[in-house]
Amino acid sequence: MKKIFLTILILLFTSTVFAQGYGVFAHNVNIIISNDGTAEITEKFQLYFNTDQDKLEFRTTSTDLGSDLRKWEEFNPQFKPTIGQNNIINGKITYSEGNDNYLEIKYQLADALMAKGKETNLVEEYSIKANYLNNLFQSGLWIILDGTTIVIELPPGAEINETISPDAIIGSNGTKKTITWKGYKSANKLNVKYILWKKINPILDLNEVTNFLFKTTQGLIIIIIALILMGTIIWKRKYFSSKIESFVEDNTVFEED
Repeated sequence: MKKIFLTILILLFTSTVFAQGYGVFAHNVNIIISNDGTAEITEKFQLYFNTDQDKLEFRTTSTDLGSDLRKWEEFNPQFKPTIGQNNIINGKITYSEGNDNYLEIKYQLADALMAKGKETNLVEEYSIKANYLNNLFQSGLWIILDGTTIVIELPPGAEINETISPDAIIGSNGTKKTITWKGYKSANKLNVKYILWKKINPILDLNEVTNFLFKTTQGLIIIIIALILMGTIIWKRKYFSSKIESFVEDNTVFEED
């Protein structure tokens, strides 16, 4: 029964592709996060065509539709923004043809994609607004379809401080950490959290410093490193003392009367 169902789906997909003359074989979403949690988003729908005539017809259609997002979505509901669909500004869509044939959507959001959380003199916490990705929510799960890749590029110096959900590939682009979801992927929770270090204030709150050192993973790592260094110095104190004495003796010049 399962094989029959899959066969029907494949046949329906194939017949749809041939009916419209083109198909989407990859969908890439790139999200660049600024320090204040706002986002610039670029989406690409990689296209293939059954014949050169189909490509020519699509080119003509793209000229007729222009850069209007609403018209493109009416033409094909698949061609719509994935993130914050009702909160988009400066949105435009373009068609590029050549070795790669793709539709590209570029847009920003009227509000920040990342919600600001707890803030101290040392760090700011941010988390993703899951409802801005409701287009991925189906039947109680967050689903990234096969052929879809979503890359979130965090601000420079940002540190991820909780497990990402769905499972993601953590990488880097210079000083920026990247989070990559590559479909097929699903989870019952959508979670991205990170911290940004603030410029050190000359006047620090002692309680905040204490809480950071003893109640965060980063603080505990700093304490462990400091203890190791102190232990090494104490263990080797005689060695260091003898080296210092030898240096002083070798570099001291005594004047004779």
